[in-house]
Amino acid sequence: MKNAYVTGASQGIGKEFVRALAKNYNVILVSRTIADLNKAIAEIEPTAKGLLTALSFDLSKKKSQEDLAKILEKDPDFELLVNNAGFGTVGEFASLDLEKELDEINLNVKALVTLTHAALKEFKKKKKGYIINVASVAGFLPAPGSAIYAATKAFVKSFTEAIHEEAHPHGIYVQALCPGLTHSDFHQRAGIEKSKYPSFMWQDASEVVEESLSALRSNSAVCVTGTVNQGVVGLTGLLPRSWVRKGAGKFMDTSGK
Repeated sequence: MKNAYVTGASQGIGKEFVRALAKNYNVILVSRTIADLNKAIAEIEPTAKGLLTALSFDLSKKKSQEDLAKILEKDPDFELLVNNAGFGTVGEFASLDLEKELDEINLNVKALVTLTHAALKEFKKKKKGYIINVASVAGFLPAPGSAIYAATKAFVKSFTEAIHEEAHPHGIYVQALCPGLTHSDFHQRAGIEKSKYPSFMWQDASEVVEESLSALRSNSAVCVTGTVNQGVVGLTGLLPRSWVRKGAGKFMDTSGK
């Protein structure tokens, strides 16, 4: 079996990618906390056909990014990368802790760029490979109240679309995955009250992963999951930008009003 690497693999969308990919790959799970990775492995291993291995890296740190990139470059069986690690913050930008905002950029953008670069170099030699970079529907619009998160995801979407075109002639499939509200602990960690949003807007992480892998097989550059999210993205392209900004700000309101 070939090897797949999944960052942010201990929970949510990352863990569901591991579960799905373990049917056809040996999967290397990457996250910051080894205990959480081992817990995920214990849950998935009984139904996995491939081997599951845990790697502990804090990918908000440059050295961890570089160390993992070296591992990818030295793995002769490396075939698939899911760049899923990331986090979001909410609140007025001026009131948020700057160091945490910069860590958000480091993880959501710099780690993804570093690992994508390492993967592409190896995949070009093999004339084959797959990369899924997890963006968000937030990447289609500015988000007052979550400015850095939306901006990082806009970068991921634009960057990945460009890389998709560059990689295609080399037999490499590259996808920007853009989920919307997804059941995981992401929103809890970001300080977002899940009950504020109606149930029809939510997807399970397993649904997101299923749509992503289906779209990857046809080499779709962008995968927006769920009909609700697809409708929202289509609508934002038709409305005046000032309306989009104000609407996104109301949607992201965390005041509890």
